[in-house]
Amino acid sequence: MSRTSSEKLERVAEHSRRLREDRAERRFRTRFWMLVAGLALISAVFLVLGAFQGPKLSTAQVDAARATEQPGQQLRLFANQPVDEVDAAQVSVEPAAEVAVTVQNELISVQFVDRLQWGTEYTVRVEGVTAPGRSVAGTMEHRFATPDGSLLYLDRGEEVDEVLRAGIEGAGPGEVLYSAPGIQRFALVENALLVARDAPDGGSGEGASVIEIVNLDSGRTEEVRLPSAVRVESMTASPAGTTAALVLTSAGVAAGEGEYQQSLVTLDLGGAREVQPVAGLDGEVLRVREAWFPGSGTGMLVHTLDGVLVQVDPEAGTPPLPLGDYREVYGPSSDGASLSAADDFGGVLLDLATGEEERVNPSLFEGDVVFAGETLVTAQGLRVQKVAVAGLDGSFTTLLVADDGSGASRLLARTIDDRGSLGDVALAPNDQYVAIEVTPVLDEAVSDERIVDPQPTSVTIAIIDVATGAVVRTLEGFAPAW
Repeated sequence: MSRTSSEKLERVAEHSRRLREDRAERRFRTRFWMLVAGLALISAVFLVLGAFQGPKLSTAQVDAARATEQPGQQLRLFANQPVDEVDAAQVSVEPAAEVAVTVQNELISVQFVDRLQWGTEYTVRVEGVTAPGRSVAGTMEHRFATPDGSLLYLDRGEEVDEVLRAGIEGAGPGEVLYSAPGIQRFALVENALLVARDAPDGGSGEGASVIEIVNLDSGRTEEVRLPSAVRVESMTASPAGTTAALVLTSAGVAAGEGEYQQSLVTLDLGGAREVQPVAGLDGEVLRVREAWFPGSGTGMLVHTLDGVLVQVDPEAGTPPLPLGDYREVYGPSSDGASLSAADDFGGVLLDLATGEEERVNPSLFEGDVVFAGETLVTAQGLRVQKVAVAGLDGSFTTLLVADDGSGASRLLARTIDDRGSLGDVALAPNDQYVAIEVTPVLDEAVSDERIVDPQPTSVTIAIIDVATGAVVRTLEGFAPAW
């Protein structure tokens, strides 16, 4: 082939290559600008949608278990952008629950004023949520379920006694937390069980007690040093602390003798784990009928043997404050805001913040006048009350009723054919259930003949839904504790 022909072929090949490159470049530019146009269109669509939609929920956080145990717990709602202030009226909760709301940037905090119900699915809806500089509002909704509740109680056997935990939903006796001979009393202090039981070989006095701390996580048991030869008359624990209050009496001596006579002491399981006497205004150890922790701290309400209600905080170092004289004190309401009691003129509801008293008279039951007894008050002011109804033959029947002060109460519990008796009552911290000791047939009851706190061998616990009056579970035992 000649040189001229070769050059022509090269020019043709080069021209063809440039044509292919030009076509490829045009296709690339076309596709690139199509992609840019598509992305711009998508961005425009999202921009338009964003302009016509309000803030949306990204994530939510809530400790559902703690929300049933303590008031003031929060549901934290995180929006996809900062939001304007939200009013509590914009929040709806199903089932109903009172809330307070705060906003910080993209975080909406919904605070539940009271404890939530166990075993319940909640729907929280926040409407009319706007972002700064935008008028379009959005709606946020979150659902969560709370766990089922449980109850602790004591079941005594012929040789070994057991402290058990039973769920509200379920069957059988429940889980054994601790077993030992001669259990007298117990109290739950955070993740530990405080147990008083008969001293080995009777100790140095009949009915003397020893106290053990049982770690429920590890199962480890530790004995607490008590004064020599004392009996634990009662024990109660702070609902959200490590302090327990004990009432001690000297054992093995005549009534009224001995160093301890219904003497109030505290025991801090998170501290030195040694009993500390609680002094009254005169500097002497307080002698009491019963003590309560109305809140989560170390402050206590104490009903003395003289009938005086005293407010005392051993840790604060402030002098005890007398609040009034009462024939009976039934204890603080579930929210710690008030206290139910009785004096010579009838029932009293004491506002613990102001000191004001409100006279409360029991409502009629099925048209009959009743006589009020032990009364527990919910955070909403509902009275769960033991009342006595007089029969035509002069006998009295004891009932457990719910009284909202409207003039008519409704039944929560009574024994079959009114042949039994109703014992101690324990209202759940969230007011959802009430547990009551029931002896089915009083005339046939047989005592377990314990030296400390003898009980009928037939005693059972009925767990009742306060709202409906339905018995949801029964357990063989006594001393219910939530």
